Amino acid sequence: MKSPVPTFLPALLPFTLLIAGLLYSIRANGQQANFTYTASPASLCAPTTISLQNTSSGFALAYNWDLGDGTTSHIANPQVSYTQPGTYRITLSVDYANGTSQVWKEVTVNASPTGADFSVNTANSCKPFTAIFTDHTLNATSRTWDFGDGTPSQTTSSGAVSHAYTRTGNFTVTLVASNAFGCSQTVVKPSLVNIAVPIIDISGTNLNGCAPVTASLMANVTTNNNDPAAQYVWAFGDGTTQTTTTGNVNHTYNGLGNFSVTVTATTQQGCAASLTTGQMVRTGTRPSNVSFTATPGTACAGDPIRLLANASNADTYSWDFGDGTTQEGPQNDITHGFRSNGSIMVQMKAGQNGCFTGSAPVTVQITGPAAHFTYSRSCANRNTFSFTNTTSAANPVTYEWDFGDGSPLEYTRDATHTYSRTGNYTVRMTVRETTGTCTSSDFQTVAYFRPDFSTGISTICRGSNISYGVLNVPQQLADHYSWRFGDNSQQNSTSPDITKAYQQSGTFTDTLIIFYKDPAVYCNDTVVKVNYLTIMAPVASFTIGQACVEQPVIFTDKSQTWPNIPLTNWTWNLGGGVVISTQNPPPTKYRGPGTFPVTLVITDARNCRDSITQHITVHPTPFVTIAAPSYKICEGNSITLNTQTDGNVIWSPNTQLSCVNCVSPVASPVTNTQYVATASNAFGCSVTDTVNVTVVPVVQLATRPDTTLCVGGSVQLTASGAASYTWTPATYLTAANINNPVSTPVQDITYTVTGVNDASCPSANQQVTLHVKPLPTVNAGPDQTVTAGTRVQLEASGSPDITQWEWMPGNGIDCPHCPFTQADVRQPGSYTIKVTNVDGCTNSDLVDIHLVCDRNEVYIPNAFSPNGDGQNDIFYPRGKGVNFIKSFRIFNRWGLEVFKRENINIEDISAGWNGAYKNQPQPAEVYIYVIEARCDSNEMFELKGNVTLLR
Repeated sequence: MKSPVPTFLPALLPFTLLIAGLLYSIRANGQQANFTYTASPASLCAPTTISLQNTSSGFALAYNWDLGDGTTSHIANPQVSYTQPGTYRITLSVDYANGTSQVWKEVTVNASPTGADFSVNTANSCKPFTAIFTDHTLNATSRTWDFGDGTPSQTTSSGAVSHAYTRTGNFTVTLVASNAFGCSQTVVKPSLVNIAVPIIDISGTNLNGCAPVTASLMANVTTNNNDPAAQYVWAFGDGTTQTTTTGNVNHTYNGLGNFSVTVTATTQQGCAASLTTGQMVRTGTRPSNVSFTATPGTACAGDPIRLLANASNADTYSWDFGDGTTQEGPQNDITHGFRSNGSIMVQMKAGQNGCFTGSAPVTVQITGPAAHFTYSRSCANRNTFSFTNTTSAANPVTYEWDFGDGSPLEYTRDATHTYSRTGNYTVRMTVRETTGTCTSSDFQTVAYFRPDFSTGISTICRGSNISYGVLNVPQQLADHYSWRFGDNSQQNSTSPDITKAYQQSGTFTDTLIIFYKDPAVYCNDTVVKVNYLTIMAPVASFTIGQACVEQPVIFTDKSQTWPNIPLTNWTWNLGGGVVISTQNPPPTKYRGPGTFPVTLVITDARNCRDSITQHITVHPTPFVTIAAPSYKICEGNSITLNTQTDGNVIWSPNTQLSCVNCVSPVASPVTNTQYVATASNAFGCSVTDTVNVTVVPVVQLATRPDTTLCVGGSVQLTASGAASYTWTPATYLTAANINNPVSTPVQDITYTVTGVNDASCPSANQQVTLHVKPLPTVNAGPDQTVTAGTRVQLEASGSPDITQWEWMPGNGIDCPHCPFTQADVRQPGSYTIKVTNVDGCTNSDLVDIHLVCDRNEVYIPNAFSPNGDGQNDIFYPRGKGVNFIKSFRIFNRWGLEVFKRENINIEDISAGWNGAYKNQPQPAEVYIYVIEARCDSNEMFELKGNVTLLR
């Protein structure tokens, strides 16, 4: 059976070109432009900042970004801010050594709500009320309100919302207005809603006395929202009322008693408040039968004298003791030690609700010394006091001082004493007559203290209220306090506690001067605390970039922190309701020229704040428009870049242009070029427009050389140097419009390839010829059937152009490269003869060899003599045509198996029987053998017979 199999052997050059093409493709794929981006805020709400991350592969020579908003960049990872909504196409062109790769992505920036603002129908009230808020934000679809009173925030789609305020206070209202894109704007109005109840204070004069009493009453009303009182309703407590429009009223009480006054004030906004004073007015009648007695009538100074008053209808007794002291109260029975000596007249009057009747005076005789002293504190040594005796005595006396601190008594007329510990001490001076029996003592309290003051803190934020408090100074001694602060300000107060706010930062020395009521006793104190208080504050500052209409303005935070205290919050008010809370706001665009305030409020980690407002002047922006966004020219041609502008123009790059500062230059680029026209004005504002000039290069067509191939073979045609290709004729081609079709010609043929870069530009042609060579003819000879083990004669014939013969497989063949040869065939199968002619074309044919198994080819001896003479000592199978013997068995005449071998080769003497069984020689007699074998033709056969063992 013959099976011709033609084979194409490609030439070395086409194979090399194919490998080179694969390598170029890999390098081209490894040089690809690409990028990713992140947005802040991630919601892509205007204004938003896009951070571009270049992920291009390969080794780039240059990056060219078109950011889609008229701006460009040439750095690897630029950043762009879009302040206006819209879809921006971001294009990255990467220049490589062998070309340019480009990629673009579109970013859609959603519109934020504009004109964020709201109003309230009523902002001030003196009582709980329901306020109606109206949102004026454009394009808002959702509103979240925080009403500032601790109630949960409310989200609604309605433009108006009502809220009931149930308590007094100042409330900050916050609105977050969101649109359909989820973009939002926040408006905060501090202390917008004020609910304040009027505060009433009542005072008066001539509030008690003998009826009738005309009392002068005054009501003072204060409100937090400057809502003045318009009406006062008085209830005088005697059953009468009166309405006034002012807070002053006079009312006559004709009856007797104690009267509570109530006033109800109503403000212009209709708010009302009431205040009742308990028993403010008292009227009475004069007591009768008023008198008193003094017992005893004569006494030493300081000894008690009983004073007993009598009166009808009296509730109060007023005493004037005549020694410079007085007393008033409900007691009619009292004692008094007189501090003066001599004849002293005592007076008393009895009263009822402020209506008094005087008694006849009584004279008492006071004898002996009347002890009295004065004291003063040393201004040089604040713990030392000087005591001066001012006792009046008619007879000689002695003196005794007890300073109240456990120190020894002193017996001098005057004394000086130094205290070692601070405190209040009761000083007693006792005067005794040396010739009489009277003794008198004077007791006075002196205070030794170290004046001080404190704020409770050492550092505080600038502008914060600082509470200063005087320490250790008895308040009853002080007249007023004078504070001298480190910022050169001064504050006087009668209260020991004040509040101060520093508006400067730094470390300050504070001074307190204490003025006493009696400077002759307690000289003024001065307390100085050096570098006592540190006022912290960051310093807000920022710079403003070039400001032009509809162009992003860059605001840069330049604030300075207090040492080691970082900033934590930035709040920018950029105008127009735009509030940004980042350190540096995204570049902002202003729609028209003008001057606008910009405020920055900063807060640091200690919650200290500072703010600054600067005015930004936005200048007009010129315009520039190129007639077309792109042009396409053939290499070697030029194009006029028609442009309109109201500014001064400069072009970049400045290569292949007829001029760089004219409006419409002529461009003659040799490669794809993006030209940028920048127009600027006198304010330094500029704007750009771009035009892309695509240059269609001249076709540089190249093809593979002419190629020779054999009939039935194929070859891949290749062409390069153009964008598209057309092959003619299309005969034998797999495709006619690609650069690398495969041709399988049956005869010589010439192809013409036409390369084109653009239909509007010239093309180029090249030709490739394929030479087709014939195959040699060959005949392997007729199929053969032979006995297994027989040598086979192989005889092949062929055409005279054959230069090479080859038999396959070559094992067992005497001459594999000869047309005539012999082969030892051990298996049935086929032999193929492959021939090659002078043109390198190959052909082949095969011959089938069939084997026939013949057991007669196996020789089994009928006797053997294992006597060790080297002749016929072993009994084993012999012959040819046997692949292997599966089993070789020998039995004696009683059927005992005395020998067995399996899977042995024929002619293998080592696998034969030596006449022994279990290493014992067997007797001479006839034995039976059984052989199961496989022939070379893969057939199984069995041989049985007798063999005689001779001894």
